[in-house]
Amino acid sequence: MKFKLLLAATGIAAAAIAGEVLADRDLTFVAYGGATQAGMREAWLKPFTAATGENIAEDESPSLAKVRAMVETGNITWDVLDQESSEATTGCDEGLYEKLDYAKIGINKDDFFPGTMSDCGMGVYIAGNILAYDGDRFPEGPTSWADFWDVNKFPGKRGFWNTPKGTLESALMADGVAPADVYKVLRSDGGIDRAFAKLDELKPNLLFWDTGAEMINRLASGEYAMTFAWNGRIVVANEQDKRNFKIAYPAGFTYVIDQLVIVKGSPNVDKAYALMGSLASPEPNAEFMRHVPYSSTHEGAADLLTPERRAVLPLSPENVAYGVAIDDEFWAENYDSLTERLNAWAAK
Repeated sequence: MKFKLLLAATGIAAAAIAGEVLADRDLTFVAYGGATQAGMREAWLKPFTAATGENIAEDESPSLAKVRAMVETGNITWDVLDQESSEATTGCDEGLYEKLDYAKIGINKDDFFPGTMSDCGMGVYIAGNILAYDGDRFPEGPTSWADFWDVNKFPGKRGFWNTPKGTLESALMADGVAPADVYKVLRSDGGIDRAFAKLDELKPNLLFWDTGAEMINRLASGEYAMTFAWNGRIVVANEQDKRNFKIAYPAGFTYVIDQLVIVKGSPNVDKAYALMGSLASPEPNAEFMRHVPYSSTHEGAADLLTPERRAVLPLSPENVAYGVAIDDEFWAENYDSLTERLNAWAAK
């Protein structure tokens, strides 16, 4: 009995020591890497450290599976995560993220675009899922998702992100569905089957990619003639690598709201709130857009940009009419089952 009590006491002491170590660690920020995370670092993280003296550690690939494991074990090594709003909603429903106190964060939600804030997620930027191609290879287009499917007029392989989200919407747009109607069709009887039937037509020429870097490399090498892409990665490749990649916004596109969330049980909640609160004004959001051309959720931030920079943003006046917001509710309900179906379809 004494031996068991000693073990229990030792375990409690070890847990206490571990808790102290976790509590003393730096605030850890996790995003998707690449140019986007680099832009966050320059526009948000470094100025926050300079203003507060708080060190920020970074990690990449903020998957829900990793967060689940942390919360289940109590070993919380991440604090603030960049999550697409559908993942933020799912994680919030599962109790993986803190419910946000916006008064404590210190932002006025009226300064941000409607619908970008949620119970657990503070919206920070909006990314376009667009049709991209090499302008040197196809000086006259494509101009539509139907062109993307036309391998006779525009020969070569096509790239898609290895996920049903965005892929099925693009397939329906290729089949003549207006962007504003894609979720109405996906929710209708036979709508999902219609999208997969359209994918069947492209399958011999379709190659999936898993990361933004892979997508850019395969487009640059010519392996992809054109690809589904994130608008920011395409513009940054043109700016940094002197590419001539083009975006066909009029083809139609989906856009996704990325939000900052705080992992449930984080020992650094107050620091996380302070970091999120540092984004309350237009300037840090505009600075992010100068590094990465995603639209800020802050309504006043784009006014601080040059007209040339505003023109490449997904929610610029020139482009927003061609887009539709990702339906978080649809994907929260269907993501797992449609991921299984897409994987099975690709394996055939």
